[in-house]
Amino acid sequence: MHLEPECIPCLFNQVLRAFQLLKPNISREIILDTQKKLMDYLVSFDIEKRASPIIGKVAYNLVAEALGVNDPYASIKKQYNQLALQFYDEARKIVNDAEDPLFEAIIVAALGNTIDLGTNHKIDFINDIKNFTPDNLAINDYKTFKQSLQETNHLLILLDNAGEIVFDKILVETMLKTFPELEIICSVRSAPIINDATLEDAKFVGLTDLVQVIEASGTPGIDLTTTTEEFKKHFFLKDGVILSKGQGNFESLYRMEIPDKDVYYLLKVKCLLMERLFSVKEGNIIFKRKTANF
Repeated sequence: MHLEPECIPCLFNQVLRAFQLLKPNISREIILDTQKKLMDYLVSFDIEKRASPIIGKVAYNLVAEALGVNDPYASIKKQYNQLALQFYDEARKIVNDAEDPLFEAIIVAALGNTIDLGTNHKIDFINDIKNFTPDNLAINDYKTFKQSLQETNHLLILLDNAGEIVFDKILVETMLKTFPELEIICSVRSAPIINDATLEDAKFVGLTDLVQVIEASGTPGIDLTTTTEEFKKHFFLKDGVILSKGQGNFESLYRMEIPDKDVYYLLKVKCLLMERLFSVKEGNIIFKRKTANF
């Protein structure tokens, strides 16, 4: 996906919010200088010819540069992983006790994207799981997804954030029980970028004990020009299935031609652009099979 009109103000707001989160007392001059550098970058090329994950990486690299650290979200990612692990046993029990554990695991993995460090969020999160119904899915291609898994031997899951990766682990565990012959590969970022999951996070939560976890690219999404060869091998494997989690990965795959594969998007709608593209409301959960030009 290339930048859409909704993306431009969002990029500058992301820079502002990143500083407010990472260093609340930072000077306005540093924020404005970073936003100006981003502006200079955007006007230096044809934005119709550069993918949004690459632009997103530049924006967050500018923030990291201003803060003087390589991984400004490191401590936050650790907190999110630790917080999510507190929910692991209870969420796993809910999944295992469900009438359809696989569907429940998909919902848990999707809702995991909503976790924050707010007070009493554990109670809210568990209640969110218990109260979620199929009707809460604005787009629900679960039946088609399950059929796709029955017809393949290979599933590649494009993971999204730290913290959320704990609930991805529950999803993987459930898939292995449901489809014991299915080879599952999970991909993470190859370098720190925002709060996206890396190999370090996958090891921390124990996902690497279950399945092979490979590195993709160091962008907030998938940039095929910089992904590892190992990732490309699994990404383009004929007759495999891809489960793409989160908005960054969706933006990377949107309108990309991926022949001989079933691709599914699982994400929470978080911005005006996603509202427009999916014709749903912000906050909705989407589980959609990729179609031509989408």
